[in-house]
Amino acid sequence: MMRSMKKKVMLLTMAAVFTAGLAGAVPADELADIQNAGEIKVGVEGTYPPFTYHDEAGELTGFDVEIAKAVAEKLGVEVSFTESDWDSLLAAVDSGRLDTVINDVSVTDERKEKYDFSNAYFYISRQVVVKTGNDSIKSLEDIRGKKVATNITNDYAPVLEEELGATIVPIETSEQAASLVTSGRADFCMFSTVIMNDYMENNPDAELEVAFVLPNEYEEIAIPVRKGETALLDAINEAVEELRGNGTLAELSEKYFNGDYTMAPGEAVEETTEAAD
Repeated sequence: MMRSMKKKVMLLTMAAVFTAGLAGAVPADELADIQNAGEIKVGVEGTYPPFTYHDEAGELTGFDVEIAKAVAEKLGVEVSFTESDWDSLLAAVDSGRLDTVINDVSVTDERKEKYDFSNAYFYISRQVVVKTGNDSIKSLEDIRGKKVATNITNDYAPVLEEELGATIVPIETSEQAASLVTSGRADFCMFSTVIMNDYMENNPDAELEVAFVLPNEYEEIAIPVRKGETALLDAINEAVEELRGNGTLAELSEKYFNGDYTMAPGEAVEETTEAAD
């Protein structure tokens, strides 16, 4: 009986020491692990041009693919790309199977609860697009009572419907939105600068034009990491700012989007004004 009690006390003591050790354990250094492995594991869709897609030779390429390679080079490692459906990419970061996702990841309040984000490296403005020659929509005030072709999961859809008084005509693709507008079945659609440029490049005869750009409404695109990975986040931020400073970000934006969208719209205007002065 005494021997049994001693054994129990010993086991409880060992468990307490083990638990205390875990509580005081130093968090893993993700950056050190990446550099020791010689690669950073990045998730992409691979089917989302011009951000991530396969060229005619079947090679993975795109704006974000080149961003990922450039950031990895600054970290002193290679990139290991994993292609998957969008819904599973961030989940793979959660589980540790991926270090990050570089695939047009917009910064949202909901995502900031789960991830730390790098400095933004790309900005996407919201635009109201109408059929060529339609001058009935020139501002937000003109939207009330109009039909908008948009995806019902669009985070701006509630604003359009509940605050601005538009009626939503549901769509699934940008091609459907464009068709509804040009056919008159919808009065306007919401195309970002990126989508509009890409669509008009592939459909130069499309009867579409930008009515106006929404003031102070734009998405920030950045690189997410798991909460607490401070060293990795700092290293990625340093890489992003180096790429901004040496002109790489602007060069890649021009290459894939025919414009520099690597600064916040307000900052871009201020810089242009200063240059003119």
